[in-house]
Amino acid sequence: MRKIIYLALILAGCGESGPIHYLKIVGGGIQFNYRYSEASMVVVAQQTYPLPPDSHIEALFDVPGTNTRESASSPAVEGKLSYLLQSEKLSGFTKGGKYNVTIRLVDKDGKELDRKDTIFTSDEDQSTLPDKPLVDDPIALTPRLDHIK
Repeated sequence: MRKIIYLALILAGCGESGPIHYLKIVGGGIQFNYRYSEASMVVVAQQTYPLPPDSHIEALFDVPGTNTRESASSPAVEGKLSYLLQSEKLSGFTKGGKYNVTIRLVDKDGKELDRKDTIFTSDEDQSTLPDKPLVDDPIALTPRLDHIK
């Protein structure tokens, strides 16, 4: 009987210790959109542990050619397992350039609960994008053949 009690006490002490890992980075990269002649960064975060109520996920993207970072965020939604966060249009990507990306889980008081970092490497130089968009209308997608190099 004592062995069972000791075993129960030992297992009761096997709870989580240390920081909780709420998120992991499961995808993303540098997105070159030739149709609109734009470039941006995208990161996909997946929930690995239930997110606290009223928290939000923030992504920080290096802005090419500067020492600044751009932020994008999304509120945590109960039952949602993955979050896609995208930067605004960026310029200055160079082939082989390395750009830091961070995702953070922040509680309602602004306290950082979790943080993951990764690096995206550009396979292309931004100069490969057309000078002007290849379409006039994003809905009708009317081609602008005069903009093709």
